[in-house]
Amino acid sequence: MARGDIIRKLFRSFSQENREEFYAVAKQLIQEEKDKHHILLAQDLERILQSNYPRKLVSNTSPWNVYPEVPKDKDTGLPLIVISRYELGWENVVLYPENQEILERIIQENRKREIIYSHGLKPSSKLLFCGPPGCGKTLTAKVLSSMLNLPLVYVSLPAVFSSYLGETGVNLKKIFDYVHNGEWVVLLDEFDAIAKDRNSPNEHGEIQRLVNSLLQLIDQSNEQSIFIAATNHQSLLDPAIWRRFDEVLFFDKPNSELRYLLLKKNLSSIQYKDIDLEKFAASLKGCAGADIERICANAIKSVILRSERYLTEKDMEIAVSHYLERKGIVEKSIKFMELDMKGENE
Repeated sequence: MARGDIIRKLFRSFSQENREEFYAVAKQLIQEEKDKHHILLAQDLERILQSNYPRKLVSNTSPWNVYPEVPKDKDTGLPLIVISRYELGWENVVLYPENQEILERIIQENRKREIIYSHGLKPSSKLLFCGPPGCGKTLTAKVLSSMLNLPLVYVSLPAVFSSYLGETGVNLKKIFDYVHNGEWVVLLDEFDAIAKDRNSPNEHGEIQRLVNSLLQLIDQSNEQSIFIAATNHQSLLDPAIWRRFDEVLFFDKPNSELRYLLLKKNLSSIQYKDIDLEKFAASLKGCAGADIERICANAIKSVILRSERYLTEKDMEIAVSHYLERKGIVEKSIKFMELDMKGENE
């Protein structure tokens, strides 16, 4: 078949949502590139097709982002992972420049994977995100998946725990077996829930076996996927965990410059004037990115509820004041809880 006919057929099958025909024609096009000895192009096209096309073909009326049935917990029947796609870019997240530089390099390495392999090297594919909560770890994983055009597999590790002895290890293997056959960005959230220090006197044999199992699964994991482990409690991690990762990124609370950028980003949906954002950025020392997002959302909602168009400095002052009151309640509650726990242990 002439190349022009192949391209016409490819576009026609896409417009008609004929998934089976689209896949068959795409494979034919890839084979043609192989026959022309365009090996790198053929491999790239095949990788893109396999990473975005479900391995179990379903009816033509099904959405394009359908994937094989996800693994489930034997005890509860609940899914162990959630698969999502995002359309995000660097403009959707505010990062320290050094972290963004590392991530941009990782994206380049994985986009040019064949060239890296041809020099006997491997692209960075295992990342550890650590730092305080609300500082952009999960959002950055979503941006990374979007920029690599890969689905994000979200794994909440506390949800992987089973009440049956040994079943948690089985759940972990189910997850790694599932992602082994595809190309994904895999986010292992709350990583410290399982990857705890095996030498801690408070941990029992089951946790030690889980950590051993997790280390083996990480070592044997699919190099075609990006694995991101995220934790707010990096001090709890087992020492052997750290060397399993190609890069470790610390997501710290934003400085004044980043707080200013976060305010601008989160207020971009509303009109405002005569608001000194630098002043507010300076006053929000110690805030995480999620805190600033909440402050801006509350300020914008107050404008919407008044049926007005412009955000005022007074709206921002009220939103900041509300945040500080909320923060005080949370800190006081945590302090009382710690005192109660201390009393029980004495």
